[in-house]
Amino acid sequence: MMTVLELRSVSKSYRSDFLFRRMPALTDVTFDVAAGETFAYLGHNGAGKTTTIKSLLGLIRVDAGNIRVFGHAPGTMAAKRRLGYLPENPYFYDHLTAREFLHLAARLNDMNRSDAKHRADQLLALVKMDHKANVRLRNFSKGMLQRVGLAQALIGDPELLVLDEPMGGLDPVGRYEVRRILEELKSRGKTLFMSSHILADVETLADRAAILNGGTLRRLVDLHELGHQERIMDLKFTQLSEAMVGELVRRGYPVERRAEAHHVLVEEHFAMAGLIDELVRSGSRLLRAAPHRVSLEEIFLREVERDVGQTPEDLLHRTVDELVGATSVKEESTP
Repeated sequence: MMTVLELRSVSKSYRSDFLFRRMPALTDVTFDVAAGETFAYLGHNGAGKTTTIKSLLGLIRVDAGNIRVFGHAPGTMAAKRRLGYLPENPYFYDHLTAREFLHLAARLNDMNRSDAKHRADQLLALVKMDHKANVRLRNFSKGMLQRVGLAQALIGDPELLVLDEPMGGLDPVGRYEVRRILEELKSRGKTLFMSSHILADVETLADRAAILNGGTLRRLVDLHELGHQERIMDLKFTQLSEAMVGELVRRGYPVERRAEAHHVLVEEHFAMAGLIDELVRSGSRLLRAAPHRVSLEEIFLREVERDVGQTPEDLLHRTVDELVGATSVKEESTP
């Protein structure tokens, strides 16, 4: 299968004005995106997602490594004419109607007037906004603007769509509408590269997901194989003593109390029989042993929280520091 997007050992850092030191944003990031794939890029605020997107669009230059978009350097005309981009916070000329805005975008994409009008109407129908074609954008909801933004990204019929938080800030109805459009685009063979905080939508849409933490790629997850690769056993016990709970936790077994029962998660299937026997002999009663499918959310939290020597509270403080520092960062390598 053809590779659409390729990152190899990409690193990027910024300089802070008031601290006079380099702040790493990306460190040795490597991954590929195949044609027709929906690839999710995940991470907490400040993890480096937007820096990656700006790099592959050619808006900033990386310090080290190599990026190729359809085999071309990012930012070149050969790369740009084959991709469309929806930023997290797009700016619209809100005095224009939806049709006028898309007509303008098409004309800027070097279409003649007739083709631009046809393309604008075609895309308004695709994103289910043809009934609002002559309404000014200032009167649109966030969800409606996101759909117009998607239409703008599709003006040149790109093979690759880069979407930065396409469902961020949307209500459930808006999320559903945008998700349906993305599913339609996926069925048409478009390649989607999207960053998102909404993991439930990612599980529904994506083929693979990359988890980024502190600018480092921590894990690539094949969502089609998630149920097979991440299956563990959920052992439900009653009468499990507090001393035994403490011992299980000390030995690395996740234990969760729900109502009157304890749930013990066991990954080592070969050790399950011995563990059950041990707990029953200690006076506990086994109610159920069932497979437990780990969700993408659980994998994401596990990868984020396993930073060496850092608690989730440390991660929170670090993220705040990065956001504060980002306000004074100069992207000195911008072309």
